Amino acid sequence: MNSKSNANLIYYSINSFIEKYYFIFFTLIMLVIGYICFKNLGALPVQDWDEARHGVSAYEMFKNNDYVVNTYNYSNDYWNLKPPMSFWAIIMFFKIFGVSIFSMRLYSAVSMFITICIVGLFMKKRYGRLEALISLVLFAASSPLYLSHMGRSGDADAMFVLFFTLSMLSMMCIKKTKKALYLSGFFFSLAFLTKSWHAFSIVAIGGLFLIFSGEIRKLKIKQWILFISSFVVPISGWIVARIYKDGTYFLTEMVRYDLLERSKNPLEGHTGSVWFYFKSMLYSNRVLMITLIVVMAISLILYYRDIKIKEYDTIALILWIVVPFAVFTYAKTKIAWYILPVYIPLYIVVARAIGKIMKDRRTFSFIKLIVIILILGVSAKEINFNISAVRNPSTELVQNFISKNVSENKEILSLNAYIEIENNQWSQGRLLVAEFSADLLCKNGGIEEFMREEESSIIIISEDNYNKNKDTVASLEILSQDNGLYLLKNR
Repeated sequence: MNSKSNANLIYYSINSFIEKYYFIFFTLIMLVIGYICFKNLGALPVQDWDEARHGVSAYEMFKNNDYVVNTYNYSNDYWNLKPPMSFWAIIMFFKIFGVSIFSMRLYSAVSMFITICIVGLFMKKRYGRLEALISLVLFAASSPLYLSHMGRSGDADAMFVLFFTLSMLSMMCIKKTKKALYLSGFFFSLAFLTKSWHAFSIVAIGGLFLIFSGEIRKLKIKQWILFISSFVVPISGWIVARIYKDGTYFLTEMVRYDLLERSKNPLEGHTGSVWFYFKSMLYSNRVLMITLIVVMAISLILYYRDIKIKEYDTIALILWIVVPFAVFTYAKTKIAWYILPVYIPLYIVVARAIGKIMKDRRTFSFIKLIVIILILGVSAKEINFNISAVRNPSTELVQNFISKNVSENKEILSLNAYIEIENNQWSQGRLLVAEFSADLLCKNGGIEEFMREEESSIIIISEDNYNKNKDTVASLEILSQDNGLYLLKNR
């Protein structure tokens, strides 16, 4: 027996060992992913804008018992022009676990965990146990899936990626059963009710897939009716409810601003070149992405003759990656998290490629060794980074002060609240913490407006501003003083 045969026997034995104890490896990796998703999930700070506004809207919906019209600081919110699916998910966890930062973010963590678990199980059934485990390792190593806007944030993106993924996986099962087509449509509707027009890349992918796979010619009238109903009915239900409660202004703004303006103009300074999304993916997880590029290059060199472009899954995965890139590159407003759904098919493709390299006895042993060292070494480094990041979350002094000191003073529950620190305006993150901590009604205007208050009110003021206004605030009651911040109450 020559050296190549001996080496192949070793790799075959390793593959057999991994597949034999698949369940143990699957459980261990999912435990690591669970740790990354849930460890210190409720730690401050809350991020301004998307996360904070989602949390505030959900809290005020919950408090007002109004599950159709979202508000911000108790005024109808026409800045966040998204349907309410993510708000409903947050409210569900508020009802189960109570109002907290942890409860607000839990739906994202659960969504991310479920997405990864489902993809892992899909990989096992579709491609094999080794490929499934490789995909899970890549998911565990991918910081963009957890650390910004995703699995550890109150934003809607993780839930959107869950429904996007479920729609795509259902689409890939249409050949087996046409019921999967209806599921794909239904999950598209949930994705739309989560992130609005972002979900229309699903429509583009699905339409092109039906054409290129030939499935469009096989569908009967009844199947078309059921398919269209699967997404039209849920979306129409929300539209009717919104119009009934709030008229057509919200929906008009969804089309005018959130679709047309974002497509035609770089809103809020979010601009970029045609390479914007390539760069954002590369820089967000640079070492891992470069490694995956190297591995895919090796795979293409070895197996380019084996690639079947017309293969069912190949069509689906190519479209799943290319279409969102094309759609959001064309749009003038460019933000890194718009293409987060692309990470899922990317890791599926890479896991399949690595599985092919490891299982193919024609592949030289040193190539297999290089791939193993690259993937395991880099993944271990990135997983360790993710674990360290969730163990040691950043802090925000003012949010910590509000969370600790405001919540301890039951006498100020539901009072008007002012702030005077860098300026006299409430940032979104601080406003959320104030509402969550003591149901405060936050008002802008700082010390000047606070001193005009005739009702019982409180103000959070920095030590510098306290000293500057010492004569003005001398008559106020000091409820708390900590880390250069004061909590004052008018008498």
